[in-house]
Parts: sequence; C-alpha cells; structure tokens
Amino acid sequence: MADNGKSSTSLKRSLGLGHVFVISTGGTISAGLFFLPSFAAAKAGPSAILAYLIAGLLALPAMLSVAELSTAMPRAGGLYYFLARALGAAGGTVTGVATWLSLVMKDAFALVGMSAYLALIGINLPSKLTAVMLILAFTLLNIIGSKTSASIQIAMVGFLLAVMVWFLAAGIPEIGNAAGDFEPFFSKGSEGLIAAIGLVFVSYGGLTKVASMAEEVEDPSRNIPLGVILSLFVSTIVYTLGVLVVTAVIPQTELFGDLAPLHTAAEAYMPAVGAGFVIAAALAAFASAANAGILSAARYPMAMSRDGLMSDSFLKMSRFDTPIWGILLTGIGMTFIVVVFGAGAIAKLASAFVLLKLALVNLAVIVLRSARINSYAPGFRSPLFPYMHAFGIGVCIYLIFKLGALPIILVSVSVALTIVWFHYFGRKKTNQTAGAIHHIFERLGQAADTSVDREISAAMQSHGLRSEDDYAGLIARAAVISVPSDGDITEAASRSAQVLGKMLDVEPEEVNDRFLETGSLWIQPSDTHPTATPVAFFEESEIDHLVIVKSERGIVIPSEWGGRNERVNALFFLAGTSSKPGRSLRLAGELAAYLHTDDAKVVAQASYESEVKQALLPGLEIGQYPLLPETDIGILIGRTLGELRLDDDLHVEAIYRKGKILSPSPETVLTADDQLTIIGPTGELPTSSEIALVLIKETDTTAPE
Repeated sequence: MADNGKSSTSLKRSLGLGHVFVISTGGTISAGLFFLPSFAAAKAGPSAILAYLIAGLLALPAMLSVAELSTAMPRAGGLYYFLARALGAAGGTVTGVATWLSLVMKDAFALVGMSAYLALIGINLPSKLTAVMLILAFTLLNIIGSKTSASIQIAMVGFLLAVMVWFLAAGIPEIGNAAGDFEPFFSKGSEGLIAAIGLVFVSYGGLTKVASMAEEVEDPSRNIPLGVILSLFVSTIVYTLGVLVVTAVIPQTELFGDLAPLHTAAEAYMPAVGAGFVIAAALAAFASAANAGILSAARYPMAMSRDGLMSDSFLKMSRFDTPIWGILLTGIGMTFIVVVFGAGAIAKLASAFVLLKLALVNLAVIVLRSARINSYAPGFRSPLFPYMHAFGIGVCIYLIFKLGALPIILVSVSVALTIVWFHYFGRKKTNQTAGAIHHIFERLGQAADTSVDREISAAMQSHGLRSEDDYAGLIARAAVISVPSDGDITEAASRSAQVLGKMLDVEPEEVNDRFLETGSLWIQPSDTHPTATPVAFFEESEIDHLVIVKSERGIVIPSEWGGRNERVNALFFLAGTSSKPGRSLRLAGELAAYLHTDDAKVVAQASYESEVKQALLPGLEIGQYPLLPETDIGILIGRTLGELRLDDDLHVEAIYRKGKILSPSPETVLTADDQLTIIGPTGELPTSSEIALVLIKETDTTAPE
C-alpha cells in the first residue's frame, strides 16, 4: 500500500521515461553533430568516426554516476547541488564555477555553429558578429522568460531524429561509392585519435541536464538511469553513423574546413528538400540547446549565492521571474568567449570543462559511498564501484592534458582563482556544510560534519515511494504517545525508546543512543508545520517501526540531537532496518512530505491515536480487531492468515501479540488475545460483529450464522 493519497513532492512528478530521454537527447545532439565533425576530422582524419564512438563509451561511467546521484538526491538544482553536498563548500565552489563555464563555452560553441548554418540561408555576416547578435537575442529572451513545453520539446527532438534517420538511411548506401576517403584511417596516428576523443567530449555534455529535473521525474530510480543510458546509446549511434556518412561523402581535404558538414553531405546525395530539412534541424537544435543552456547556466550563480558562495545580487529575480543577473553574467561570459577565441579553441575549452565536470561527478560518488552515510541510499547504484569511477576520473584528467596547453592553462587558472575566491569571500559567508568528504576524515579519526546527513535525508522527500514500500502499514503499526506540556526532547526520546525497545527486543538505552548517534538524520521541520522525523537503523528487525510523540506546546530540538533549537509539536521516531536503509528513508521522506502540507496540523492537534493515524492516511480507515475467545471473532483463533478471505481493498497490516508487533504472512497462526490491524477505504471496514463473516472463507461451514 504505497499510495497514501497525497503528493510527496514539492514539484509535480510529471516526467516519465520518454521525457527523460527527450531532455537528455535534446540537450546533447546539436553542435557536436552539425558543426564539430570538421574539427574532429582535422585532428584525427577518418578515425574521427571512432573518436565519437570511444568518447560515448568513456562517458558511460560519469552518466551512470549522474543517474546514481539523481536517484539519491532527486532535487531541482542540477549537478551543483549533488557535488556541493558531497565535496563540501570549497569543492562545491569549484564545481559550480566549472559547470557554469562548461555551459557557457558549450553554448557559445553552439551559437558559432548556428551562425555557419544561418549563412546557408543568406545571413552572410562575419561569424563572430552573428554569434554575438545571437547571444544578445537569447540573453534578452531568457530575461523576458522563455519556457519550452514538454510537448514542443518532444516534437523538436522527434523532428531532429526523423531528419537524422532520413539522412542516415539515404547516406549509408553511399559508403564506398561517394567521394569520401577512409584511407589511411589513422592518418593522424594514435595521438590524433586521442586528441579528437577529448575534443568531441563536449558533444555529450548535455546528457547531465536531466540531473536538474530529477525532482520532477516519476519513479526516478527506474526512469533516470534507463533514460540516460538510452539517450547516451542513441546519441552515440547518431554521432558515429552521422560522422561515418560525412566522412564517406566529403573528401578529407574539403571536410577539414567545412563548417556545415552535414548540409554539405546532404547536398551530395539527398534531394534539395532533404538538405533544407538538415538546415532546419540544425537551426532548431542550436536554438534549443542555446536557449535552454543559458537559463540552465544562469541558475548556477543563483544556487551558489543561495549557499553564500557568491554575491546576494544573483538571487534577484526580474519582473519576469527570471534570474536576471545570472543570465546577464552568462551572456557576458559567452560574448567574451566568442570574441576572444576561435571556434576550434572554444570546442577544446568546452570539452575540457565538461571533462572536469564529469571527473567531479565520478569523484562525488566515490566520496558519498566511502563516507558510509546512512542517508545516502540511491535508488540506482552504478556498477563496478569504485573501479569504474576511478577509471572515469583518470580518463577525464588524461584527456584534458591531451587537449593542449590552452585548455590546461585555463582549467588550472579557473580552479586556482575559484579556490582563492572561496578563501577570501565564500568561506566567510557560506551557510553550506563541509560535505560528505568529512565523513571519510571521521573514519580516519578526525571530526565529521554530520549536517550533510540531514540535507541528504531531507532530499529523500523527493524520492517518492515504490510499490513495495508499505507506508500505510507503517502508520497502522505506529504507537502514539504524548508528553506533558513541559516535556523536553530527552523525555520524548526516552518514552519512545521504551516503546521501540519492546517492538525491537532491544534495550531502551541502546535505542535511545542509536537515535542520538544518528540524530542528524532528521527530515527537516518546516517553519509553518513544526514536525520532525528522526531516523535510526537497527539490524534486529526486517520491518520499519514508528513511534509518534505529540506535544501541544512543543518540544525544542537542541543541536546535540541534530536540531537547530526549533520547536516541534510532533516527533516521529522511525526505527528503520539496516538491511534496507533506502526503504526506511523513503518512508521517512513520504511522512515528512505529508507533514509539510496544511493537513499536518491535525496530527499535532489530534486528541486520540485514531485521529493521528487517520490524518496520516487520508481516504483510508484503520480497524482494530481483538481475538477474544468469548466473542464471534474468536472463531479465527487457531487459523492462519492464509485461510482468511479479504476483499481486495482490505489488508491486514499488523498483528499485536503480547506487546510485540508481528509482520503478517499467510503462514501466521492466530492465537487468543491477538489484535488484528486492518486497513481499508473509509466507511468500508466491517464491524466487530461482522468480522468473522467477512474474514472466514465462504467454504468454511463452521462460520457463525
């Protein structure tokens, strides 16, 4: 019973697998296909075909890491949010700047490519001037506010892929018959191939875009990794086959200087309308990537400002509700790049910063897993840890050095300046945590900053439940207790430990200590609905247990309990199972997300246990049925649950027996004085006098008449 009848996220989960694929693919296939092949061919000759294929394969570790991070912390905010929580404020500053620069350079390169295709339809201005005019236009468009609906984005990607299918279907038969030349395939040697692999990495930078949309994805544990992998596969195939056709059709000497290679190839073997469609697809891809990229880049200064790492001015929104100063900074940065550097240099720089970003993504997964934080429970785990991730880091660093002196110098200088900026400005203002990396230091004997646990735990509100997560059963099994109006956190914890100790068969002192040790794993209370959900993990139980502590006047949570001296009216002590921490945290996140709605006030104000549980299970009703020998329902004693007949919408969620809660199974034999907890739709539960007739199988002739 995963569905409790309410939304568990702050953003509506409306993006399915198709949307994830479209977002990733639409942000990927642009300049890397329509503009970059001539630069790659100049580096590697015909082996540029192989460069695209190898780059796609080498991007796989980072893409799987992005999927893992997105399912661990499905929050709006993109890679910066993940990496800052893993690497801390200093690492987050470097990451934010590197990601912003990679987007600025990637978008600048796309608009230089767009100017080349605009020349094909008669706009014959100098390419730099055209690119600057496009930057100004898209900057203004983003300040005013431009939102592309999901349906339009799907249509654009569908049009792009349809044109590419036509291009490939008509072009592949031309291989061997056209003017292109594959000999010698490695005309630039292995060094040329390696340099080309590094150069074309910018082509795959858009695959990380889905990270910023993770909070809106339905079933993120499935749809994000599957969507990203499908997008990487399709993009790699389209890139590789597209460059194969271009190389087969255009002679190498002509390809080296061709700024619109796909159009040139299309003119050689497609009808005029087909070549026109290639231009249209290219312009649509450039415009979509640049428009979305500028707004995406602008949100990084805003996110860093929110963490105190940049000036507060970047938090200012325009009257169109857009981050105006971030957009202006991005536009200025793109203009500087276009004016100062040539297209080839921009491609190198963009790839260098994409490689740095992907290396940091792999590093973040290594740090988060090595820190052994209970709250880090991704729905998808990238395989071959840590070898694949270490390999991904090594490859990215190696390829940066193979791009040449300019990218090495600019990457090094930008990282150094960012560290200096953090030391003299960000460190004094930041409200960001030290990051998960400090948990590794804790394991080495140094102090850890446990506040990162709390942030990652809070992100669990965005996970959503899986079908096997029994939220309704958790509420049905819960114990509800009250503390006096002058009670404090110590008394609340002590009383809940007494109850949980019986449930878990663990000494109350140990239960209390376990919560205190992991007190930072609290879903954060909201200002308007003061509640909190502390989580601790126990290996003694395979099911999750909950104790709800109420206080009319409120309980203050001090820092030693992971709090910030906030006052709460209800505490929800969740005893999770060590074998399935992800499930426990999803349940805690679901509970906390509900508690941040207006209906949550009922929980703190409720007088009876039934009212509390009813408030947490809207649309459902809980019935308690004691099996007493002298009553009609006593006929169930000695039977197994597997013998009982229940309507499809009625469920036995728990069995209370001698102070303990049993997890029901078909083999469970009912005994005298057991109490069944049954959940069903409101108004449809049977009364005690009817329960035997409802539960006993129709074939049982011993049921009372």
